[in-house]
Amino acid sequence: MPLLWKETNQDDIPKGRFLLFFKRSISFRQKFAKRLSIPQPREHQVGNFVFNIKSSPLSIEEFSLVGSASSIATCLYPSDCATVRIAQLADEITPTRRDSPNQRKCFESHSSNAAPSLGEDIPLAKRLAYLLQPSVSILASNAGPLEWPATLYDFQIEGISALLSHEALLLADDMGIGKTIQAAGALRILFYRKQIDAGLIITRAGLIKQWREELRRWAPELRVSTVRGPVEERVWQWRNPAHLYLVGYETLRADFTENPNSVPRRPWDVVVIDEAQAIKNRETEISRKCKRLLRRRAWALTGTPLENKEDDLASILEFLCPLGKDEPPKKVFPGPALFERQKRLQLRRKKVDVLPQLPPKLISRINVELEGSQREQYEKAEREGVVRLKEKGEAVRIENVLELIMRLKQICNFSSLTGLSAKLDDIKERLDVIIPEGYRALIFSQFTDQEYGVRKIASSLSEFHPLIYTGDLSVLQREEMIRRFKEDQINKVFILSLRAGGQGLNLQQASYVFHFDRWWNPAVENQAEDRSHRLGQEFPVTVYKYTCLNTIEERIDQILQEKQALFNQMVDDVSMDLRQNLTEHELFGLFGLTPPVSLKKVKKESHLVRGFDHMGGIEFEQYVQGLLQRKGWRVDTTPVTSDGGIDLIASRIDELGVETRLLIQCKNHSRPVGVDVIRELNGALPSNLMGERGVVVCPSGFTAEAVSFAKNRGILLWDRHHLFNMV
Repeated sequence: MPLLWKETNQDDIPKGRFLLFFKRSISFRQKFAKRLSIPQPREHQVGNFVFNIKSSPLSIEEFSLVGSASSIATCLYPSDCATVRIAQLADEITPTRRDSPNQRKCFESHSSNAAPSLGEDIPLAKRLAYLLQPSVSILASNAGPLEWPATLYDFQIEGISALLSHEALLLADDMGIGKTIQAAGALRILFYRKQIDAGLIITRAGLIKQWREELRRWAPELRVSTVRGPVEERVWQWRNPAHLYLVGYETLRADFTENPNSVPRRPWDVVVIDEAQAIKNRETEISRKCKRLLRRRAWALTGTPLENKEDDLASILEFLCPLGKDEPPKKVFPGPALFERQKRLQLRRKKVDVLPQLPPKLISRINVELEGSQREQYEKAEREGVVRLKEKGEAVRIENVLELIMRLKQICNFSSLTGLSAKLDDIKERLDVIIPEGYRALIFSQFTDQEYGVRKIASSLSEFHPLIYTGDLSVLQREEMIRRFKEDQINKVFILSLRAGGQGLNLQQASYVFHFDRWWNPAVENQAEDRSHRLGQEFPVTVYKYTCLNTIEERIDQILQEKQALFNQMVDDVSMDLRQNLTEHELFGLFGLTPPVSLKKVKKESHLVRGFDHMGGIEFEQYVQGLLQRKGWRVDTTPVTSDGGIDLIASRIDELGVETRLLIQCKNHSRPVGVDVIRELNGALPSNLMGERGVVVCPSGFTAEAVSFAKNRGILLWDRHHLFNMV
């Protein structure tokens, strides 16, 4: 049975509302009356317009004449419903479409609080619709026609207004002040105004559930189709009627094909990319495909639009413009014009400015001394490593230095011989005080393994019943871990991989954050801390950053602190990449060495020493091809559109005349490759052919499930270390 209750407005005019329950999901189609009755005639002079209010009904046909008339027929009802109806009539007369280049330029040139210029090139009916529609401040308030689950902050309403008034916007607010909420609110208002029909939201796979929850809360009437899972499921998910389509970056990369009928290639009214730093490298496949999406509006959300260099920002800004059919994606390059465009398109607010009521974030740098077997193992590894670098002479490469640094950082976490850890001893003492008092804690590490990283920390802190969050967990497993940390009273310690758990998550339940090891990238560390220090946090957040004295950690930290000021010019706390921001002299100087003369020659061969994270898909394939050719392999490439998952075919005949062929798939992903990629290659391999093996190449490594699947089927897996050895 439906429920009915009555209420009255401020003029004591009764209204009725129904609450209906259905056994299955249904959709309602709202149909407005074709005629508008005007109860009282009146005439108003506003500027050059005469508002002549008729007492007779006004049809759409009559209303359409206002485009060429000097008098405008409208009404002034006791409530705002007639105003809304007039705006809807105007929209029906002039359907929403992609604006002209002149209009687009007009929109870009205005600040977030400015209304679009009502120039002569905009139809009168369109201008009238703009003037008569309820303001954003009304729509976003609890007193307006839309019901919101909580009161929006003033700066959030300003952000929603900026999104609505700009076809392209980079929302670069500090982490933790509600970029997702602002985007959801703006999308809801656009649909309410009937200005858009379909939108696409692209985010990291681990954040899809969080986006669904926020959309369900802040835009409950919008139907959301989540695109994920096996290919056969994604096909109907893409075609499922919905207002918004929610998809992960990797899924979009796989589903956006050269087939013109590919569903993601449809025109979108708005495309939102969350964690927009995912497209900072313009050469990656996902970056290119995001920029090829047809879109009338383009919004990018990120707290760190600039991480390593100006090219990062330029790549993101390339996405921030509408794109029509047969139009080439826009190119943006570093230089003065880049920062002018950034100023025009970027809206950034800091927590200290807009949330003075947010509890403070207190940062403590904890210096610990390695002792006993951990100190002995560290000194031996450093001593022997320096000797090996010297023995290489002119053949030494930067990669050799980076490998030694990584090895020493691992020992700073744990002694692989005895399991001793100076950092863990200090954390245990602090948790013994924090946990009994009812607080929760996050622990971040860049390593995930059982010997030096997340899993080792978890097993060593078993008395606190910790949960773990790493990239090799499935999406459902990660969601379950987050739920348990938030709801279960026994699980008050959450140990996360810095790369998998340092972005996008809402973990305000924790008020203590531990950086078990340092990433040497301030922006990444700040993002991790702000999983806790964000809207909804009720307590001051205490952050502990650990550094082992008289080790490589302390030496690198000193250099980066000296260089920090150089990176504070464009976006508050620009991140640093060790490889990019330490010179050869500084890297070798960490061990009292000088770079060899031959390194300058090697550096010119960019295909040998460039970081993998700065290579696009094709460039990475060429890099692997070059390595194999220098090892004596003959390498052929496969056509891009029909490679069946095989990118390179390498063949070589040994001394006995036996030919070996490698069928290679190259994946330059930022995270470990999962089992789906291995299955794809396995399905493309010829069966029962002697001398042929499949190979998957990914510098970031592979998940445990992928390793197990590949081992059982004889597929070779090459990670970063294997590639370094080939060099």
